Amino acid sequence: MLIRHATMDDLDALATMETACFPPQEAADIERLAARIEQYPDHFWLMINTDEDAIAETFPAQVEEGTLMSFINGPVTSDRDLHDGMFSDPQVHEESGDWQVILGVDTAPVYQHHGCAGYLMRRVILDSALNGRKGVVLTCKERLKDYYAQFGFFDEGLSSSCHGNAAWYQMRLVLPGHQQDDECKQMIEQHPEAFAATRESLAAAIGETTAYIDDEER
Repeated sequence: MLIRHATMDDLDALATMETACFPPQEAADIERLAARIEQYPDHFWLMINTDEDAIAETFPAQVEEGTLMSFINGPVTSDRDLHDGMFSDPQVHEESGDWQVILGVDTAPVYQHHGCAGYLMRRVILDSALNGRKGVVLTCKERLKDYYAQFGFFDEGLSSSCHGNAAWYQMRLVLPGHQQDDECKQMIEQHPEAFAATRESLAAAIGETTAYIDDEER
């Protein structure tokens, strides 16, 4: 298994994955994915199966090192809330922004329910903490709220986004280190269980990253 950021060479595989994971009205087309990669390649997290024996029998989204299993992407912004313009305009990205936004969590059908997206999500949370972000923001369907809650996200209610003509709930995760920020302090006090889950996600991500590095060095 390999975890890395995106390049333009990954575009076809990412587009194949996006089409498989979302209905047409919600999926980012290849042009939008290309624009996002051009604007914020380091805010794509890719999980790749490098096992050559397994490639022929798995999902047909191939990158240089093997089969694309899962990916997460989205810009960084100072805007507090996710809005529809973020899906279409990659220029909203601000590398010095406070919030890591997630526009898509994609896992190939053959790899779903095996923890791939969870592993990547914890990596996104860890990288966001290391880069000094206040937290992570995403939107999801109602049925997925409990899934994201396990990582430390809390429900802020219906989002203003109507992307793909669907109803979305905004979920927010606040990272440690911002307890002195009035806005973050208030959210932490209102959602102590979510903040505790965030700390657990960070601890798990550190352990997973250390194990991954050890494996790579062998």
